[in-house]
Amino acid sequence: MFKQSSFEDEIYKSMEASLVKNQSENLHGFDKLAKATDLLNTAASIFDSVGMFSEAEDITEVLRSLAEDLK
Repeated sequence: MFKQSSFEDEIYKSMEASLVKNQSENLHGFDKLAKATDLLNTAASIFDSVGMFSEAEDITEVLRSLAEDLK
């Protein structure tokens, strides 16, 4: 069974990555930045799935920082 907080965190991470990707493409045309963001999100998901939670959180923090910078 899924843990509610884990499920919510995964949705949040996925939505955050999608928003950053879409925002950067629409506002700045940063195709490479959007691809890098997508790859970082994938890496965080992989780390999370194999139990490397601190590494996944580190990557998520990078994504959050990037999202803040793009605001």
